[in-house]
Amino acid sequence: MAGSSDLAVTISSPTKKGDGISSFITYQVHTKTSLPQYMHGEFTVTRRFRDFDWLHTQLVNKHPGTIVPALPEKQDMKNVSLRLSGVGMSAEALEQRRAGLQRFIHRVAKHPHLHKAQDLQTFLEATDQTLEAWKASSKGDEKSSSYLPSASSVKEGSSSLVSGFKSYLSSDAAPATFEPEQDGELQQMKNYADTLQMQLQAVHKHSKGYVEKHKALSSSMADFSLALSQLGSGQQQGLEEGSADEEALKNEKMGKAIEQMGLTIGRLGQMFTELSEAETASFEEPMHEYVRLLSSCKQAIGKRKGALEAYNKAKETLATKKAKVEKVKDEKRAAAEREATEAEEQERVAKEHYEKVKKVLSAEFRRFQTEKLADFKKLVVQFVSLQIDHSQRVQAQWRELLPTLEAIDPP
Repeated sequence: MAGSSDLAVTISSPTKKGDGISSFITYQVHTKTSLPQYMHGEFTVTRRFRDFDWLHTQLVNKHPGTIVPALPEKQDMKNVSLRLSGVGMSAEALEQRRAGLQRFIHRVAKHPHLHKAQDLQTFLEATDQTLEAWKASSKGDEKSSSYLPSASSVKEGSSSLVSGFKSYLSSDAAPATFEPEQDGELQQMKNYADTLQMQLQAVHKHSKGYVEKHKALSSSMADFSLALSQLGSGQQQGLEEGSADEEALKNEKMGKAIEQMGLTIGRLGQMFTELSEAETASFEEPMHEYVRLLSSCKQAIGKRKGALEAYNKAKETLATKKAKVEKVKDEKRAAAEREATEAEEQERVAKEHYEKVKKVLSAEFRRFQTEKLADFKKLVVQFVSLQIDHSQRVQAQWRELLPTLEAIDPP
């Protein structure tokens, strides 16, 4: 199980449904929870990748400033071609996708705010029909949140203020005394996220190359093993006719030793296969996930930047409207004052929205950095432990073989 102490979710059993271009993969989503909002303490539903993608989109749209966990990438064209040819995704690719979805739902389930989101609850416990109905009803929410200073995220029922906000944005120049709000922390966050993502991309690139070399070595060892086995068999048979008994026995002994060496290298090849699979699961894929997670960080930073820009625009518009009140004649003053009052309300809404997103993202970044340290420690310890265990197993195989080789009598 993965998640918080009161919400644990497991993704399992990837299963292909349908044939050809219409085929898709489903996953069993099993939940155990003590949260009172759920109808049952334990239940299971079936979900497709598009359902996970919908959940991710909803969490991003409805929780501005929150670093929403990253999804694995959508199916690439190579896998699409495999599906069209009828071959389907490989077992390895299916497992990587399942593991990626597991990491996504694990982070959502343990998030201090997202784990109680209504969209998550619907995703986890609703029937297919109820989920589709919920998706349809949420489309209106997506449209209303498309404009950055979404008043509905600050004040229930105030979406009309958002649509009205645009009409009060004036092209008139702001007063010379106008000073936009500054956010130095925002730029620091952006620089940090940009640098860390670049560093992680380099680590992921080279870790992937490292794993690929182990896969290639495994394949080479299989060929090497076969060649040694054939050589050993030939040594046992090549001198049987017309050879002295003692010489034939020595060749037979040598042949068996070479065959044993071939078997050993075959086992070592399998060990390298197992090593590469473990390296992929415990280091390379989680590191790739962190690259995607930095994209989520930058997306959250973009929400804060957008909220700041909207607030400054509203602030500038208010300053312009107030300056206009002082300039117009008496018969136009009442209309100008109404515009200033409406602009003041828009400025208030935009400021509240910005302050909320700012507060959320600041807390999210502190949480991200704390979790990153714990995650990185786990990743590097697992990676080093894998190398030590593999090295010890390899040495054990060679040590077991060596006495057999040394026992061969010299000519």
